[in-house]
Amino acid sequence: MSHSPHHPPEAKAPAKISLKRYRNMVIAFSVIIILLSATNVVLFIRVSRAANLVKSQRLTSSPCSLAIIRLADAHDQYTRPLLLAESESESEAFISLKADIATFIEQAQNKGVVSSASVYVKDLNSGFWTSMYGNREYHPGSLMKLPLLMYYLKQEEIHPGILKKEFVYEKPPVGLPTQKYKGDSIIPGRKYPVAKLLRYMTGESDNNATFVLSSHIDKDLYRQFFKDIDMPCCDPEDFLYSVSPRQYSKFLRLLFNATFVNEELSEYGLRLLTQSSFRGGIVKGLPDGTVVAHKFGERGINDLMDFSESGIIYARNSPYILTVMTRGNHVEKQAEFVSGISAMIYKRMTGG
Repeated sequence: MSHSPHHPPEAKAPAKISLKRYRNMVIAFSVIIILLSATNVVLFIRVSRAANLVKSQRLTSSPCSLAIIRLADAHDQYTRPLLLAESESESEAFISLKADIATFIEQAQNKGVVSSASVYVKDLNSGFWTSMYGNREYHPGSLMKLPLLMYYLKQEEIHPGILKKEFVYEKPPVGLPTQKYKGDSIIPGRKYPVAKLLRYMTGESDNNATFVLSSHIDKDLYRQFFKDIDMPCCDPEDFLYSVSPRQYSKFLRLLFNATFVNEELSEYGLRLLTQSSFRGGIVKGLPDGTVVAHKFGERGINDLMDFSESGIIYARNSPYILTVMTRGNHVEKQAEFVSGISAMIYKRMTGG
């Protein structure tokens, strides 16, 4: 009886081949995973380096468009003088600074120091800027003494001798807004030249000097000033006027760039602002001897108080604008908040 040949090894061959293929596939898949992981590590390192580069170096160019404001004077047939120009987007170089500002505000709100706060910072060398709630509006109070100063500087440029003109101070028929922080004041019945009234208004934040000066302006020209720089029109006696940090900072930019009045008068105006007797707020948070051209303002409505300050800090040949506006119930605490955030920003802007 014959038997068919039996080949056990050949029956197991397909299983061995399948196992071998499986092992090869696993090895290939592992190699792919390793290569992908290595690629991701390299990309991560490059992205991290790029991010650090943005933080540590100033940008030299930006694809962002500029917000440009030119003086549209009906008497100029061929020219439109440049007043202001600013990138419409915040600078990437200030990303970490913006985060620090946000944290500072949040901590102050949690402690009840302020109910709200807004900040605008602009490096005047590079033009880079950032803000936190920078378009939120507040009642500026005495901050509006700065545009009144600029009105008179413009009149001096157009009509030389205005600063020597004298006005008599007569008490207003109704009381002026009260102030928590105030310095010396002019005396009723006396005559003062405009230049001295401006010193009282800016250096002592004197409401009486402000009253005299505002009583002798051309309101149409004053309103036109605000239109020229693309800001809501304001009357000096409008105590409910509101403005944002970014809007208000335009006044200091105009003076620093000497684009609203000539260089001599811009220098004169900023020098007046450096002589302020108010040493709280922004100045208190800075190293002794730091030059600051600044103006503060306070305005209370019902149970709320708006305390704000704006200035140019001349820090180690790297001047910058800082405008801080706050709302709360304790003006002293709000002023301390401004001092604290001023100190923090100074360290970041100077690397100190």
